[in-house]
Amino acid sequence: MTTDPSLTQRMTAYAAALNERGAIRTPAVQRAFATVPRHLFLPGGYYTRGTFTPVPQEPGEDLLERIYADTALMTHVPKDEDAAGRYSSTSQPRVIAAMLEALHLAPGTKVLEIGAGTGYNAALIAAVTGTEVVTLDVSEIIVTEAAQAAERAGEKNITAVTGDGYLGHPQSGPYDRIIVTCGVTGISPHWLDQLTDDGLILAPTAHGGFHPTVAVRRDGHRITGQGVMSSDFMHAAGPLYAWPEGQTPALTEPLPTQPLTTRSDVGPALPGDEYFDLWFHLGAETGRTTRAYVEGLDPAQGMVCFHQPGHGTAWIQRTGHVHHIGNPSVADDLAFSAHKWINLDRPTIADYRAEFERTDTDEPVYQPAEWRLHDIPEQ
Repeated sequence: MTTDPSLTQRMTAYAAALNERGAIRTPAVQRAFATVPRHLFLPGGYYTRGTFTPVPQEPGEDLLERIYADTALMTHVPKDEDAAGRYSSTSQPRVIAAMLEALHLAPGTKVLEIGAGTGYNAALIAAVTGTEVVTLDVSEIIVTEAAQAAERAGEKNITAVTGDGYLGHPQSGPYDRIIVTCGVTGISPHWLDQLTDDGLILAPTAHGGFHPTVAVRRDGHRITGQGVMSSDFMHAAGPLYAWPEGQTPALTEPLPTQPLTTRSDVGPALPGDEYFDLWFHLGAETGRTTRAYVEGLDPAQGMVCFHQPGHGTAWIQRTGHVHHIGNPSVADDLAFSAHKWINLDRPTIADYRAEFERTDTDEPVYQPAEWRLHDIPEQ
């Protein structure tokens, strides 16, 4: 495929910017971002605030500037709001790059991707490994579009397959790496069966109201996981997003309409990913942590909260302020947990580890039993 010199410069600058931000750390991943054309992996266009923007095969400068920015682009939205699993996007490049670096890819690494998206992620992986990447999605439309995009881009090492992500794709296994590009509540045992002995699964795993990326490995007879980075994805359907009894992904009751009470400067201001490090810690501390949007709070400042049904709800935002409704003891508990994180020297998501346990269900998954700081011994 011949690339226009100005587009080559744009893609090179795009990759360099991700390197400067720390998302790209290796020459191979930077080279992939500089050579795989993202604009060819948009199935006709993308949505912005519900408005569809068409993308021709040779987009103009304004469109290219948008496409080669550090922005996620939604490519499919359901016509029916209840149609689960019909959303699709190309993720934020910074997140894609960081996940590819966390995979520790090398030439010849065999990869299975759960969630095909636009095919862009699979093409980047193939550019690094130089070998077949199997990308799997439940939607035949999405799989067809990903395959067509790979053909447009001249990528011959992508096999796009329609199938149930929970079952994986044993026909092409075993895999050295399995990457999941949708939010899940646990790891399918079928993925583990299709993984090499020293392989790695990278999956955005539900925790406290968001989907931080977790690296899962076998450790003898145990399945263990380590936090990797902050991320958030549209969630999967079926057994990959099943919740244990007593747990829910979000609030199950309407919040009271009473005014919010605010406590100033409970914690420090938290720019960037530090807020998500705190969020992960809060989720490890208690099962009361979730995400909730409420009138009067700016969601861009963070929506993590402690919620105690029938008692109260308290939020902490990036500013360090705590806002609460209901019983103030919930805000006290949140402030205490936030201070504990500070006193522990602000551990990051990557400082947490857990053993994964198999659920006792008809379609089981492996879920983290309890997240612990790596330097805190088992009791």
